[in-house]
Amino acid sequence: MKQLLYKYFIISAIALFFTACGDSYLAIPPEDNLTLEEFMGTPEKAQQLLNSSYNALRSGNFMGGQMQFMSDLMSDNINGDLITNGDWLAHYTRTTDIFLGTTRTMIHDGGKVAARVNQLIENIDIVQGLSETDRSRMIAEGKFLRALAHFEMVRFFGQPYGYTTNNTHPGISIRTTYGNDTVPRSTVHQVYQQVIQDFTEAMNDLPVSNNGYATSWAAKGYLAKVYFQMNDFTNAYAMANDVIENGGFMLADSIDRFKTGGTTENVFALLSTDFYNDNSGGYFYNIYRPDPSTGFPQAIASKDVWNASLLNPGDYRNKWFAINNEGEDNEFVTVAKFPVVEVEFNVPLVHLTGLKLIRAESAAEESQNLDQARQDISDIRQRANLSALSASANEASIIAAARFERRLELFGEGNRLHEMKRIAVRNQPDLRIRGAIWDCPGLVCQLPSNELQGNPSLTPNPAGGCD
Repeated sequence: MKQLLYKYFIISAIALFFTACGDSYLAIPPEDNLTLEEFMGTPEKAQQLLNSSYNALRSGNFMGGQMQFMSDLMSDNINGDLITNGDWLAHYTRTTDIFLGTTRTMIHDGGKVAARVNQLIENIDIVQGLSETDRSRMIAEGKFLRALAHFEMVRFFGQPYGYTTNNTHPGISIRTTYGNDTVPRSTVHQVYQQVIQDFTEAMNDLPVSNNGYATSWAAKGYLAKVYFQMNDFTNAYAMANDVIENGGFMLADSIDRFKTGGTTENVFALLSTDFYNDNSGGYFYNIYRPDPSTGFPQAIASKDVWNASLLNPGDYRNKWFAINNEGEDNEFVTVAKFPVVEVEFNVPLVHLTGLKLIRAESAAEESQNLDQARQDISDIRQRANLSALSASANEASIIAAARFERRLELFGEGNRLHEMKRIAVRNQPDLRIRGAIWDCPGLVCQLPSNELQGNPSLTPNPAGGCD
């Protein structure tokens, strides 16, 4: 039976992550409408709908830059002295409220990913002439994207995995069906279980090569990240090891992973082909690129990360940072890790460097394959012009080395805040993030007002910043 869909509702995918548009919007019949069959009834149109989910993922408000920046901003990688943007300042000072545009757009564009995927999966059987191979691939890609969106969102809007014994603390609403129904928040345990299920099913059905889109290796790589965030080192090691040993990827010769065309170590990246298909646009508006109107960044790196890059003389990664007005009261550190504003570049979300560091730390935590763990860290250190890790390094030394390398290598890639919370849960309950205890209310983003108003079943996060 044909269903009447509102063209602009579907194409825009207005449905948000926690809630969707209210009934009042749906009560206004638009002039232009399509049946479901007309909208996605051919393989080409179904593929376009799937591609639109990737486009939402690539948004500068989501994984095209903002999510990465928020992690650095709320951690110890940023110095807030030059920040004038009110929303950014709220994240930096741990005083987020329900009215921020940053959290609203993060949920909005993250929600588009899930909404479009769910629309595709639920109606895949109406697509005429779709081969079984393409059907399986599209569903698997959709589950990969849905899992990715849920995983990235829950880390900002809920306390980390391990915060409570059984992870019964609030996470986000799980969106696995299309529609504007209101859905209460699930527990963090439930969200992670859904993420693992989606990534695992995607892993089993995705191809090993997919023209720049999600692959089975990408799903395994993201599963390694999920398990590592959970401090599940057995599974994190297994997934990372599989990709490293069997995926055919090669560690890049250069420390510069952010470039047009990508590198040999990218397992999954947001591809930018030219100015009109630039998926790195979100980096344009934050610390990672200078403000084009002034030539200066809108935020600057912390002296903490700058000093880390100086600990080892000759470390190539020191060139990612530059001291300005050195020796003066107003000296500050700019970032040169990412290409200049006129150049589009690929944004890697899973790469061999990150996976090697996951494998090394997981091996040390499990007291196994220590020679391989030392070699993983040595590979990254030697590429950066440093000596290999000592052949006698024990488990504790390997873990410390992996964490240090991750601090530098993954600067600006959305890792730092979540990494510090993971470490706190693991074995440092007194860890402080830029002076604030790791689990204070201000280090969890507030749900925006439109979500709370549109879905009365949502429980707000505790108010208050960090002492």
